[in-house]
Amino acid sequence: MTKNVLMLHGLAQSGDYFASKTKGFRTEMEKLGYKLYYPTAPNEFPPADVPDFLGEVIADAPGDGENTGVLAWLEDNPSTGGYFIPQTTIDYLHSYVLEKGPFAGIVGFSQGAGVAGYLATDFNGLLGITAEEQPPLEFFMAFSGFRFQPQQYQEQYDLHPISVPSLHVQGELDTITEPIKVQGLYNSCTEDSRTLLMHSGGHFVPNSRGFLRKVVQWLQQLA
Repeated sequence: MTKNVLMLHGLAQSGDYFASKTKGFRTEMEKLGYKLYYPTAPNEFPPADVPDFLGEVIADAPGDGENTGVLAWLEDNPSTGGYFIPQTTIDYLHSYVLEKGPFAGIVGFSQGAGVAGYLATDFNGLLGITAEEQPPLEFFMAFSGFRFQPQQYQEQYDLHPISVPSLHVQGELDTITEPIKVQGLYNSCTEDSRTLLMHSGGHFVPNSRGFLRKVVQWLQQLA
């Protein structure tokens, strides 16, 4: 039986673009019986309005003019100088899970990994989905992920540590999501459920066979 996986892209990417950048990862996941779904963030902002605090670059985003704005899961909060996850994102993912799910796992890259990690604290509760509609997640993977920094989110992490088996991937040359940010999300998980994996590259999801073998081994150990 095929198991579905929810894939959340990074800032300024789209679902289709993220799919093209994770071809090797997707191929290995499909060999294990998983089907990957790539939604596109519902929020679009003019490039000039993308705040620096999100800590991401948009240079690696599609340059074909398909989108006039920058796609994002998060929105800036001018009153605090921070950011928040808007209701548009919650509503969109609620409907997406009901339509395409249920999902066995959730995988995110950069901003998408930050959102995935936040949702992993209480996936059903935060998205307003019943256990019948979406059984408990079996795994969570964060590539260049981070813990939300605004104060209003800290209680959620502290009271609901992530207990879903999680794999946190950090690039040794990643200057966008610094190690301390990756560590922040890693530390938001229970000690017996988390695994940290390094790769020799930068801010991307590795597609090399050597690295993907480690991901496959981790998944097989869960089974």
